Amino acid sequence: MMALLDGAEAVLFDLDDTLLDYTAARDAGFVSWLAERDPARSTKDLDAWQSLEDTHFRRYSAGEISFGEQRRARLRAFWPQLSGAPEAELDEMYETYVVHMEAAWSAVPHAAEVVQVLAARMPVGVLTNGYHAMQVRKLKLLGLEGVPLFASSELVAPKPDPRAYDAACTGLGVPKERTVMVGDDITNDVQGALLAGLSAVWFDRGRGGAVAAPKVTCLRQLLA
Repeated sequence: MMALLDGAEAVLFDLDDTLLDYTAARDAGFVSWLAERDPARSTKDLDAWQSLEDTHFRRYSAGEISFGEQRRARLRAFWPQLSGAPEAELDEMYETYVVHMEAAWSAVPHAAEVVQVLAARMPVGVLTNGYHAMQVRKLKLLGLEGVPLFASSELVAPKPDPRAYDAACTGLGVPKERTVMVGDDITNDVQGALLAGLSAVWFDRGRGGAVAAPKVTCLRQLLA
C-alpha cells in the first residue's frame, strides 16, 4: 500500500493548483483580458491583481465576505473608478475575465492518473473553495467529471472551516479520522484539515512555506 496514505480509507483533493494549474491560467487569462479591456495598463499590474486575489479570497475563506463579493472587491480595488458601479455590471465584467482564464486551463501533471488510480482503491473526492458550476467544468476538462465534488458554494462554509471537511467526509461516507486531504494551500488544505481531525499531505508547488505534515512535489509520489 502507498506509504503516504497508509491507513487511509478515503482521499480528498483540493482542485485549484492541485489538480488544475489555476495560477498559470489566472496569469495568462489576466494578461489577455487586460490587453482587451484596458490596453493602457501594463502587464506589470499582474502582481497587483495577484495580491488583490490573495487578500480578498482570504477574506472569503475567513467568512468575512461572499464569493461574489470577493470578486467585486478585486475589481473595485484594481479600477477605483468602479467603486460605485452596480454589482451586476461588476459581475458581468468579471465573467469576461473568466472566459479568458478558462481558455488557459490545463491539468497539473499526472492529476487525472493519480486520482483514477486511487479511486479504484478507495473513495476519492474533491473539496474546493469555489463556485460549483465552474469547478464542474474544471473536472470535466481533467476527465474527472465522475469524481464526487464538494464546492464551497454548495457548503455551509468554505475551507478552512471544519464544517467544510466534515461535509466532504460525510459525503464520501468515511470518518474524517480515516481521510487524507491533499492540496497546495497550507492554510486551507493542510492546517485546516488537521485542525478538523483529518490527516493531510501538502502538495508543495515550490512557492515557499513550511508545515508540519508530509509533503509531495509530484502527485505521483502519492502512489509510491
